[in-house]
Amino acid sequence: MNTRSKITALTVAVIGAFSLGAVSLSTPAFAAAPSAAVQSAEFLKTIQWDAEYDVVVHGYGFAGAATAITAADQGAKVLLSEKAPKGHEGGNSRYAHQHAMYVDKAFTDEQALKYLQLMRGKNTNPSDATLLAYIRLAKEQIEYLKFLGAEDPQFYQTCEYPEFEGCKAFGLAAVALPGADGRLYALMQGNVEKRADKIDVWFNAPGTKLIQDPATGIIHGVVITVDGVAKNVRAKNGVVLATGGYENNPEMFRNYADKQVAYAKGARYNTGDGILMAMDVKADIVNMANNNGPDPNVINPATGNAFGYMIAGSKDYDASGPAFTRHDVIMVGADGKRFWNETLKTNHGRIKFHADYTHLNMPDPAYMIFDEDARRASKLYHSWSEGNLKEIESGLVKKADTIEELAKIIGADPKGLADQVATYNEACRTGVDKEFGRGKELLKPLDHAPYYAVPVAPTYTNTLGGPLHDEIGAILDRDGKRIPHLFSAGELGSIWSHKYNGNGNVGECLVFGRISGASAAKVKTDVTQDSVMGGRKAFNQVQKVVKAEAAAGEKLGEARGIGGKIVVAVKKDGDRITSIRVVEQNETPGIGAPALETLPERALKVNGPVDAVTGATITTRAFNEALKNALSK
Repeated sequence: MNTRSKITALTVAVIGAFSLGAVSLSTPAFAAAPSAAVQSAEFLKTIQWDAEYDVVVHGYGFAGAATAITAADQGAKVLLSEKAPKGHEGGNSRYAHQHAMYVDKAFTDEQALKYLQLMRGKNTNPSDATLLAYIRLAKEQIEYLKFLGAEDPQFYQTCEYPEFEGCKAFGLAAVALPGADGRLYALMQGNVEKRADKIDVWFNAPGTKLIQDPATGIIHGVVITVDGVAKNVRAKNGVVLATGGYENNPEMFRNYADKQVAYAKGARYNTGDGILMAMDVKADIVNMANNNGPDPNVINPATGNAFGYMIAGSKDYDASGPAFTRHDVIMVGADGKRFWNETLKTNHGRIKFHADYTHLNMPDPAYMIFDEDARRASKLYHSWSEGNLKEIESGLVKKADTIEELAKIIGADPKGLADQVATYNEACRTGVDKEFGRGKELLKPLDHAPYYAVPVAPTYTNTLGGPLHDEIGAILDRDGKRIPHLFSAGELGSIWSHKYNGNGNVGECLVFGRISGASAAKVKTDVTQDSVMGGRKAFNQVQKVVKAEAAAGEKLGEARGIGGKIVVAVKKDGDRITSIRVVEQNETPGIGAPALETLPERALKVNGPVDAVTGATITTRAFNEALKNALSK
C-alpha cells in the first residue's frame, strides 16, 4: 500500500472510529427517511442553479486545501472558492510559522487529552470526542506531511504551557526548519494543483449565503459572488466552511470581543464571512471573544496590518522579530504611563496574571518610546532600514530633543511622560522595576537624546470563535444537532476555546480538513445525486492568467515566494548578466515587495544571486532561485 493509500485509509478509519452512535463513513452520516430525498428534490427545483459539485469548500488556506485534497481523493468533484484575488489567497496560512502540531505516539490518547482539557478550562466545548478525534489523527501528522510530498519532515517536542499535565505529548512538525518560509502552504497548494481534474479553484469568489431547505434543514449549496454576480452553486453532499476568523473586521472585534481597536497581523481577507453564513442557518456560535492577541505592533501603512509578528520580547527571534523592547524602550498610554513589562514575549497575547494568564490590556492610543541608544542598537523589525532611519525620515517614527517635546508631538501628557521616564530610569539605577517586574538585565535607561516615539496598536494573530463542530467536522445547531451537509475546518470555530498552543491551528487545519473533507465527500442518501442543471451548461470561473512574456533575448525563470510565484526575465551577453526584470510577484507590500525593487540591481552588480535582504529572506531566496532557473536555460 503506497503512502497516499495509507493516509486515505487512515482518515476513513479515524472518522469512522469517532462518529456518534453508529455513524461512520460506511454508514451515511446524515441518513434520513426516504421522504427527505423527495422533499429535497422538490426544493432543488425552486433554485436556478449555476453550477454543481459534490463538495464545495470555502477558503483556500491550510484547512480549505486539506479539505479539498481529501474530498478529491475520496472521489468527489470539488469547488474550492476563495475570497481573495489570486496571489493573495491563504489567509493566515501564508503568514504562519509553517509548523503543525502533532501528538507523540508514545503517549496515550488520555494523556494528550488531559493537556487539551486543561487548555479548554471551564468551557464546555469542544467535546472530549472532538478533542480525541484531533489527537488520534494528529498522531499521524508527520506521515501526512510525507504524503503531501515533504521529503524529510522535521519535528520536535514543545508546548506553550509546560506546567500543564500532558504537555509532553505534543510537538511541532515542519517541512523544514526553522520555518516561517511559506513551504508548507506551497506544498498544500501544489497538491491542490496536482488534482486539477478533481478540484476547481475560484478566486475573487466570496461566499455570501448558504442555501438551505427550510423543510429538511439540509444545506444544498452556496451563493458565491463572482465578478459582482451572484451564482447559486449546488453541493450534492457537503459544504465545508474554512474561511478563518474575523481578524480583519474591526466591527466584529467591537461587537464580540469588546475591542475598540484591533488589527490583523497578516490575514487581510479574513473578515468573518463563514461566521455570518453559519449564523444565518442557526448554527451554535461559540467562543467569539477568544482570540490570539493582542501584541503591540506598528501598523504598516501599505497594508493596514502589522509590520511583523512581535516587537516585544527579551531576545531576537528569527520568525517573530528583533525584540526591540529589550533595549532602552518603554510603552505608554496617552497619559504617559507604562502599562506592562515590555520585554515579555506573550503567549499569543496572553500574559502571566497571578497564577493564571490573561490577555494583555492595551490603552488606546499607545506609544513606544525609546532613545538614541536603542535606535542604534537594533531595527524595530527585520524589514526596516538600518538604524530605522528611513522610518524616521518618513515621519512614521517621531523625533525630539526632549521627552516633553516628544510628548507634545504625539499628543501625550508631557508631565506624565517625563515623570514616567524618571521613575523608569530610577528603576534602572536600582535594578528593581516595582511597576511591572522587568528583569534587571533588561532595565536600560532612556537617557541619551534625541528621543523617539512610534504608535503601537493591538494586533491579533487570529480569532478562534465561530460555529461549533463535532468529531466528524459537522456544524451543530443551537440544539446540539448536526446541520445536514454542513461542516467546518480550521480556526473557524476552533477547538482552542480558551487557551491556545502555538501552531495548534495549523494542526487542526490539517486534521479537521481531512476529517471534514471525508465527511463532506461521503455520498448522502437524503438527496438526489442526479444533476439539477436541466441540460444547462454549468458556470465555471475562467481564470484570467496573464502569462509572463520574455522580450527578445530574455529567458524566464520562476520560483515561489511568500505570496506565490516570482518570475524574472534575464538577459545575458556571454557570461555576463546584462538585465534582470521582475515580471510577476505577489509579495507583501511594505515588506517583501520593496526588496524586489532593489534585488535586480544588486544581482547585476555581482553577476548572480545575492545575499538575503534582511526582513525579506524568503523573497530573496525565491528571487535567487528564479534567477538561477533563468540562467540554467
